[in-house]
Amino acid sequence: MDALDERLIRVSGDGVRREHGELRPGEVRPVKADYRVVEKWMTPGEAFRAVCAVCVQHIEGNRSGALAAADAEYLHQMRVALRRLRTAFEVFADGVPQAVAAPLLEELRWLSRALGRARDWDVFIAGALRPALAQRSRQSGLRALRDASEDLSADARSSAHRALESRRYYALMRALRALGYGDTPLAPRPAGAVRSLPMRHAVAVIAAMALGARKRGRKLKRLDSRELQRLRKAVRRLRYGLLFLAPLLPEARVRPLAESVESLQETLGGINDCAVAGKLVEQARGRVRGSRLRKARKLLRKRIATALGARRAALGTQWEEFRAAHKAWPARAGGGRT
Repeated sequence: MDALDERLIRVSGDGVRREHGELRPGEVRPVKADYRVVEKWMTPGEAFRAVCAVCVQHIEGNRSGALAAADAEYLHQMRVALRRLRTAFEVFADGVPQAVAAPLLEELRWLSRALGRARDWDVFIAGALRPALAQRSRQSGLRALRDASEDLSADARSSAHRALESRRYYALMRALRALGYGDTPLAPRPAGAVRSLPMRHAVAVIAAMALGARKRGRKLKRLDSRELQRLRKAVRRLRYGLLFLAPLLPEARVRPLAESVESLQETLGGINDCAVAGKLVEQARGRVRGSRLRKARKLLRKRIATALGARRAALGTQWEEFRAAHKAWPARAGGGRT
């Protein structure tokens, strides 16, 4: 690996400490990657390679922990890396030919789905079942639902492990490493394509993504769970676009929008967790028998409804903050999407 590659693959916190032998023996923690690797001199292809290389390290740095089921955060970090890489294909679309991007995006969607069910059960058990049991530890229906949920969670985790140990996974990672580290050639850019990443193009990318999120959030109070899920994905893409392109933009301009988008994404994620939790209650119910099951379901549904109401109440204020931050963002700059 040359000096450029070493600089492009930067991992923050415990990841760096582990690489340099600074963690104590046996001390292992989930890796959180530093994605601030894009610089103004880069072409879109070079910027994509830099982000892709970080994603590869982010994924593989957490794989062993996910397989060991040592901490649910390992699996979560792998899914974060997969989502960010999918967004990178969009942000740096001029840098990666469609013939290269399309099959890799399909494989990234497959792996995200393979890991998603296990993550859903982790969130449901930790965020809904265990707090309910902490208050009603003697409620037999809740204990039965917990046991059923843990069995279903184990099944989902086994399925995720099979994916992470499959030939399909290894083939995907080989392809991503080749792309991130420059072994896979990118097609020459057509005449007139973006040759570098000046600030005006970064502004245009963010403006387009922010406008897409604004459109998804129209008539916010009337949006159903499916429409809110689409809004959440649009906001998440915007957050990752800001993460990638922040080094090209003035910090004072980026910060207000980034802070509003982060809050909005967290709340929309919580709303989605509530929607998923309702479905998982019904899945667990299918494995449970007992006279107190009905009361347990009612208790859980009440907790989920309360959490959902609080998040929907926060969403309105956060949406207005996002709209205000977006209004202060410059209009789409010339030159098209990066």
